[in-house]
Amino acid sequence: MATVSANKSIIFDLDGTIWNSIIYRIKAWQLAFKDYGIDTDPEVIRLMIGYPGSMLIKKMNARDPAIEKREEMYFEKMLPDVKFYPDVEGTFSQLRNMGFKIAIVTSSRRDMIEKINVHAEAIVTMDDVEKGKPDPEPYKKAIKIMDGTPERTIVVGDIDNDLVPAKLLGCVAVLVSHGTQKRAEHKDYEISEIGDIIKIIETLKWR
Repeated sequence: MATVSANKSIIFDLDGTIWNSIIYRIKAWQLAFKDYGIDTDPEVIRLMIGYPGSMLIKKMNARDPAIEKREEMYFEKMLPDVKFYPDVEGTFSQLRNMGFKIAIVTSSRRDMIEKINVHAEAIVTMDDVEKGKPDPEPYKKAIKIMDGTPERTIVVGDIDNDLVPAKLLGCVAVLVSHGTQKRAEHKDYEISEIGDIIKIIETLKWR
């Protein structure tokens, strides 16, 4: 009897990877911290986007976890201006035609994700796990939902924090730069735009 191959799976980060939200996230965090009398450096915030909000709060020497809720309030007001990158919808369609199941793994909260129009076979948020990225737990959960295996899973993210758990699990790690200069020690490949992932997949020759 022939062995059935595991599903082909691909996991995308959200903020800064498929969603052009970084500048809005930075502004929302600045406003939230300002409400608590804390001045912030936007570059420090930018480097922490993609990590759990609790880690950013700690880095700013703040203690009140309610700051994260404040950031979400400000960010929600900006949602009409936040867009998916232009090639995301077409690329997702191509990936499904190639037999891939798609997951979104994000450090955002579940109630925020429910406010945006994103379609995936699996969506894993901070509220769905005990430990967020760079812990592998969110990726393990997404792969399980998709009935996949790490060896047949690609992870696409815009910072090294997205790729660390991918390499720990044995997934293919892909950095997307969107035309900016980025450093990532754990990448297997780098692409400029989301649509370029198709070329990477063709070199893998997965069936």
